[in-house]
Amino acid sequence: MNDFWLALAGMAGITFSCRYFFFSKTVSFKLGPKVTRLLSYTAPSVMTAMWVPIVFLGHQESGIDFITSPFLIAGVATVIFSLLIKNTLAVVIFGMSVFALLKVFF
Repeated sequence: MNDFWLALAGMAGITFSCRYFFFSKTVSFKLGPKVTRLLSYTAPSVMTAMWVPIVFLGHQESGIDFITSPFLIAGVATVIFSLLIKNTLAVVIFGMSVFALLKVFF
């Protein structure tokens, strides 16, 4: 077994054990209110770290202008739609649809 598979198995074990404590009913594990409040910022932080490079640097690979980039236009449309509609699934589908339409026409 080479180092890649050993590292992969180790990461899978660590991830499983962390998830097990939170989702298992056999282990009584409760987070305090301060930790719960701190963890509430995790999802927006991770999502921002994922979409910012795509939206602001995605135009570089296709050689088009930043202002006419489908990444930017779909991102702005998605943000506006998310302010109007609070249904996350509808916002995701809308954003993906706008991006797909822009990729077809540009």
